[in-house]
Amino acid sequence: MNTRTGQREILCALAALLAAAAVGLGAYGAHGLAVDDFLRDVWRTAVSYQMWHALGAFACVWLADRRTGRGARIARIAGWLLAGGAMAFSGSLYLYVLNGDTPIQGLAPAGGMVMMGGWALLAIAAVRRN
Repeated sequence: MNTRTGQREILCALAALLAAAAVGLGAYGAHGLAVDDFLRDVWRTAVSYQMWHALGAFACVWLADRRTGRGARIARIAGWLLAGGAMAFSGSLYLYVLNGDTPIQGLAPAGGMVMMGGWALLAIAAVRRN
């Protein structure tokens, strides 16, 4: 297995785990989380962003498989940014709901910026021919 294939497979597995966790966390938020409506909405936002960005990471894997050279590399980087940004953004919101505080201030906005960068790179990879 070469490095490019290994990264693609790892990113695909990470995206699948993020999606599976979003389903479980969504169910927990709907049935087991005892918080007020505001915090429940924060939880739903975290779950929603996590799922959408997991699906975006899948799109990056798909595109990387169809591109060569720099286009494939940009698509893979976009996927890692989407997955990492989702973990930072959603993770900080989950911690906020559960603990009333986040251990790293600014993690949610930073995660959001990383996710936006991932979407921008996905757009670039989509229009590149190689």
